[in-house]
Amino acid sequence: MSEFLSSKDNKKIKEALSCRDGKGDFFLVEGFHMVEMAVEKASAVRIFSLKEYPHKNIEFYLTNETIIKRLSFSKTPEGIVALCEKKREERPFSEAIVYLDELQDPGNVGTILRTCLAFGYRDVFLSKGCASAYSPKTLSSSQGAIFKLNIKEGNSVPEEDILSLKEKGYKILATDLKSSFPLKELSIEKPYVLVLGNEGKGVNPRILSLSDKKVRIEMEGIDSLNVGVAAGILLYELKKK
Repeated sequence: MSEFLSSKDNKKIKEALSCRDGKGDFFLVEGFHMVEMAVEKASAVRIFSLKEYPHKNIEFYLTNETIIKRLSFSKTPEGIVALCEKKREERPFSEAIVYLDELQDPGNVGTILRTCLAFGYRDVFLSKGCASAYSPKTLSSSQGAIFKLNIKEGNSVPEEDILSLKEKGYKILATDLKSSFPLKELSIEKPYVLVLGNEGKGVNPRILSLSDKKVRIEMEGIDSLNVGVAAGILLYELKKK
């Protein structure tokens, strides 16, 4: 019989609660689908559940609804939460990278991560100051995409990230509403980095100055799109080029 934890002051519970924001080396996922993905990717290190669960060699504890609600982010939790370790793949980037420049809305970040996975982009770079890929809202909107992507979170100022990628031979393609190619006229050679900018300010001017090409989506009746929507259009069209 698995050990039962019932106190919010238990060390194991407190350690998990401290990881709810996903800012360190660990983060939480909830629900059977997400926990199953975490187990498959060897990311889950500890599971808390209302019922027994096939946990293989993972640390496992039964607990009560009060603890599950404290660990959970949703209003109606499924009764299972996993503490996961961030798995950073040590492999070269592919020929097409998506770079998120200081996006602030976790929902947008999660949507873009899921879209990247859908269109075959496996490498995503989040700048310093960007909403975390491992925050509760991002995890909810990405629906497990984090377990199938190579995600790198920047520690330096964004333009240093871009310079480093340029030194590796990547062309920089930045979104910009001014002085840019219409998407339908754009040609781009691999390897390249697609830079998506902040919801309010757009791409950092210093990154724009380093870009090899700038691209815009032609629109009628409005002058801009939500960055998550724009990302979907750009990634789909670039995949065809």
